[in-house]
Amino acid sequence: MANISDIIEQFILNTLGEDKDIDISRNELASFFSCAPSQINYVLETRFTPDKGFLKESRRGGGGYIKLTRIPIEEDSYVNNLVLESIGEALTFKRASHILEKLVYEKILTEREAGIVKAAISDDSLAMPFAIKDKVRAKAFKNMLLYLLKEKD
Repeated sequence: MANISDIIEQFILNTLGEDKDIDISRNELASFFSCAPSQINYVLETRFTPDKGFLKESRRGGGGYIKLTRIPIEEDSYVNNLVLESIGEALTFKRASHILEKLVYEKILTEREAGIVKAAISDDSLAMPFAIKDKVRAKAFKNMLLYLLKEKD
């Protein structure tokens, strides 16, 4: 059985459909799902992130509306921005997994390619002190992405 966060996420995705953006009222959604507005905030903060292809813009007043925009993915610009700016100096496995899911969803990488990258950057594969693990993971992830995408040209 799906939890409330999964249900809210699916409802928002279904409402968005193929549209580029939607306006969401936290209070209206919370009332519809009989939950606290903080539950809606949680879903928006964890399920609709730039790594997953979404931008959020808060609009004060009128019940706390949020504009949710789907980031148009153009393979080269998205990946270049991701590699050069978004990933940064350190990267957790969880965040890397979200990025890989988005790249597979956008058909930039195959499931197999994403699986190989995931295996290579997993905590088990990076047997090193915790203090440097996320830094090494970021460098390896960037290099693998650049290589995989260079091969697709």
